[in-house]
Parts: sequence; structure tokens; C-alpha cells
Amino acid sequence: MTNAETANAELTVELGDDHVATLEISRPPSNYFSVGLIEQLADACEELAAGQRCRAIVLCSAGRVFCAGADFSDENAIGRPDGKHLYDFAIRLFEQPLPIVAAIQGAAIGGGLGLALAADFRVVAPEARFAANFALLGIHQGFAISVTLPAVVGQQKALELLYTGRRIAAAEAHEIGLADRLADSGQARTEAHALAAEIAAAAPLAVRSIRATMRGALAGHAQAAMERERAEQDRLMRTSDWREGLAAVAARRPASFTGH
Repeated sequence: MTNAETANAELTVELGDDHVATLEISRPPSNYFSVGLIEQLADACEELAAGQRCRAIVLCSAGRVFCAGADFSDENAIGRPDGKHLYDFAIRLFEQPLPIVAAIQGAAIGGGLGLALAADFRVVAPEARFAANFALLGIHQGFAISVTLPAVVGQQKALELLYTGRRIAAAEAHEIGLADRLADSGQARTEAHALAAEIAAAAPLAVRSIRATMRGALAGHAQAAMERERAEQDRLMRTSDWREGLAAVAARRPASFTGH
């Protein structure tokens, strides 16, 4: 990194001479996101897009985990006292115009998978793991996974992953299209940066124009999906199954759902 850098405790933004910005999340050990972190990510993307130098973004995380989603033991994990909801800021990641390459070195679980799917591309290490584990928690999927997951793996595979909540390894993720590139161990960020730099070397106005054509409808679909997802999450969070799902996770045991 050379020319520009901003940082706080949770997010570092670096912009290099190759027109690639690196956004690194640091909320160890699981890199759970919060409403504030997603707001910071959206702000950073929009600020970079408003300038003339950044042409592509690498989204990555410090440590062994890419993102474990929301920490539901925190009552403000997806909403905060001022009434702002996580999805009020997540939609801005779909609306911003810069190509994003996610470097995934470890687990991308639940909403963390949703964050990975908000990127244009995913470069993954062999150690990466993915799970849309919402049904195993007794809740509906979120972060626009309802539209982004079928778009990359197909409707039938998305249904399987959502219904079962099963975890898949990097090789299977690559096989089904969830991962665009499978890097060597320790090289996910390097290869993600190389892909971002290749994109940044192309004509920037043309890339933005092409992206708007190819992904322009996604923001609207994501907005509609998150409205449905939020309503279903709010409803299911009032059920016994949700409480059992949380208790099972906390106790590291299989859940025993009753359908109530």
C-alpha cells in the first residue's frame, strides 16, 4: 500500500498505486459484523467510488475467519437503538459501483456468506468453509442471500444449501461456482489482489458501464429480498425454535426443534 490509508479498530482501508483498494475487517476472533461495521464498509466503498483513483476493491479479513455473520448474543447485532437496521446499510454495498473481489481465507458463515456474495468475485483458500446455516438456527436467511446464492450456484443447489444449512469446503464451493478461484494456502488475498488489479488495468469508465449493465438490477432485487428476509427473521425470532437454535449453538449441541 502506498498512497492512501485510513483505519480504525474494525476496518482498515488502503489504496495503492495500482488503483486497487483493500478493505480489511478486524473484529477478532470470528469477525462478526455489526450494523456499524457494515455502515463503515458502505461508507468506504462510496468514498472510494467518488474519487478518481480507485477502480476495484479487495474485501478481506484479518485472522483465520472471513466472517461468521451476526453475533446474536448481542441485542444490537442487526438493529440499533436509533432504529437503523443492518439491511439499511447492506443495500448500499449492492448499490455502489466499484467491482469487489472477496478474499476468503476461512469460514464465511450465515450473514458472512451473504457479505461474501455481495462481492463480484470470491477467491478462496483451501481452508475456507461456507454455510448458509440459518435453518439450523431456526431462522430465515438474510443479507439478500435469497437472490445472490441462486445467482451463483443455481436454484436447486441454493435450495439444498438453505434447507440443510450444511457446511461445504473450498473445493466443493469452487466446483459449484460459489468460489470463482481456488488459491493455494495463504495466497487468497494475493490472488484476489491480482484479479482486482487486472480489472483495474482496464478502462475504468468501461468497467463501470459494463458492471452497471450486468449487475444493475441486482440492487433492486437485493432490496426486495432483504425486505422479505427481514420480515421473516422478525417473525421467526419470536418462536421457540429460534430460542432452541441459539441455545444449541451456545451449548455446542444439536438442536431439537419442535416447530413452534
